[in-house]
Amino acid sequence: MNSLQQANEKLIEANLILNELDLLNLWSVVGEPVLVGAAAYNLIFNRDIDMEIYCDQPEVASGFRVLENCVKNPKVIGARYSNHLDGEDQGIYFQLRYKDENDLIWKIDMWLLAHDHPGPCAKDLVEPLNRVLTDQSRESILTIKNQITLNAESIVSIRIYEAVIDYNIQTYEEFMKWHSKYAPKGLTSWKPKAI
Repeated sequence: MNSLQQANEKLIEANLILNELDLLNLWSVVGEPVLVGAAAYNLIFNRDIDMEIYCDQPEVASGFRVLENCVKNPKVIGARYSNHLDGEDQGIYFQLRYKDENDLIWKIDMWLLAHDHPGPCAKDLVEPLNRVLTDQSRESILTIKNQITLNAESIVSIRIYEAVIDYNIQTYEEFMKWHSKYAPKGLTSWKPKAI
């Protein structure tokens, strides 16, 4: 099975988990939930699901009500939060850990943000990136993600997307050279140049 087929299978499982936990409906009581990150682009390599939830006023208590519903599921083996309203991210972070039938752990990251969040916001990347992704670029991205994991590197995925889409980077070696040359500074508002 190639990396694209594996990503497709993980996307199917991610959607089953979202449905089982009823996360989109639970968060819709709080604000507007948006699936972002690898699950939104069909680029899941690690078992991660990312969401942003936009509301008028982010409050820890509203997120706890969502988590309280989720932790009733015996497959949810962990939950936590951290308040970053006064930090660079300007939001409240919630996380669930979910153990699937094969004892594999999924991490579900959820950011509660204000409607008027100044950005950058992951939701703004979903449509432009999906418009330019091809099977070939997805394959390159997944290959680089795999090598980063094998080498125990910690690099945010948006850097890989930028390298492959805007700089035609194809391999892990090319990516690492590019990454060291164009070191990121803080949060990025990158979007594909091709749009």
